[in-house]
Amino acid sequence: MRKYWKFTAIIAVIVLSIGAFYVNSAMSATQYPEFVIKKQSGNVDEIKSLVLEGGYHEGNSMSYTNTHLKISSDGSENINDRSLIDQVLRQPSPIIKELQEKYRDFMRGKGHNIGSFFENDQFLAYADVKYKFGVSESSDFKFAIAILDKANGNTTSYNIKVPDSSVVNHIFVEDVQVVDNELKMITSNTIRENEEYYNEKHIYTFSITNGNISSNEVIFSLPESQEDLQINAQLIQTDPKQANEILVFLKTESKLIHLEESFREDVLSKELVSYNLKTKKTNAIELTENLKDKQVSFFDGSTIYFTEFSEEQLIVTPFSIENNLAGSEFTIQLLNAGSNEQPPTTIIVRESKLYAINQISNLKTNASIAVVNVKTGETLFKGELVRKNTPESTEEFELFIYEMSVK
Repeated sequence: MRKYWKFTAIIAVIVLSIGAFYVNSAMSATQYPEFVIKKQSGNVDEIKSLVLEGGYHEGNSMSYTNTHLKISSDGSENINDRSLIDQVLRQPSPIIKELQEKYRDFMRGKGHNIGSFFENDQFLAYADVKYKFGVSESSDFKFAIAILDKANGNTTSYNIKVPDSSVVNHIFVEDVQVVDNELKMITSNTIRENEEYYNEKHIYTFSITNGNISSNEVIFSLPESQEDLQINAQLIQTDPKQANEILVFLKTESKLIHLEESFREDVLSKELVSYNLKTKKTNAIELTENLKDKQVSFFDGSTIYFTEFSEEQLIVTPFSIENNLAGSEFTIQLLNAGSNEQPPTTIIVRESKLYAINQISNLKTNASIAVVNVKTGETLFKGELVRKNTPESTEEFELFIYEMSVK
């Protein structure tokens, strides 16, 4: 029996560690309050498909690493209370979870990046980049592509070497679309050349039939930041459940201004560019002066939504890229009366409904939530994110909403 003592000791340590984890989780679960979405006006059914995820902390700490919450119309769930396996594997977003439940076999072994998936009535497609980790750099970059034909249930998979991968340092998949029986993969590539690094936005086109790469286009080539000067190109957020033939990129050139204890970013130039995946044509989008200083928040495939705060209201201006015209703006009250702060705000547009939330909730103000009909400007739901059973005396706290999704 003596030869088994090490094995027995290891098992005992594992059992005690797992037991300690669950005891600690159970004890810590009661330390954090519940959050609910409190209705102020409108129909609560409008937020039944809305899911928020946020980081919560108390006191002066600005860390969101310990307590994560998932909030819906049913209330809040402390993600930290989940099983050890769930925490290690990370829970996917509601959209990915829905795909996993519906297409269990196809989704096995797939990543959780929403941008890597495409779905329409005919296909469910997945595209990612695999590579080998090295001590100083990565290598052997390959595209991993899988396409499910919903009509017959067959899945076709390809592993394709990335062109010119010898100079690639990293690739991130930003979006996947299927147009005219071709898969379009939009990526952000970090390129290493002559000891210098720069970023490129690529669009790779693959044949669904045989997996061959028919084209590799560079939409932007951006030099590495020089001192305080930064040049970026951002793919404007779209609905991950909607197929789009048109992409919109925002290219900015900005300068960092150093202050005594912080810094600010001054935008020197801003350029909006659309790219048609079907025709492969790029067009610069001309903006009127009143739109140039507004934030580019969302693109629904035909309309860009610009936003800006004015006092307690979020002003939304829709802009049609087909007609190159701004539509009628509408306003959403997202701040409590008397608040002078302008917290960061995120929006999503789904089936002619705009979902908006200001992302910070604390002792001074509750995060406001609104659902608006983008065609009429009518507010369909208005509410706020509040603590349930708030104690009379409490520490300073902050809940930062870092993800909003509509199932």
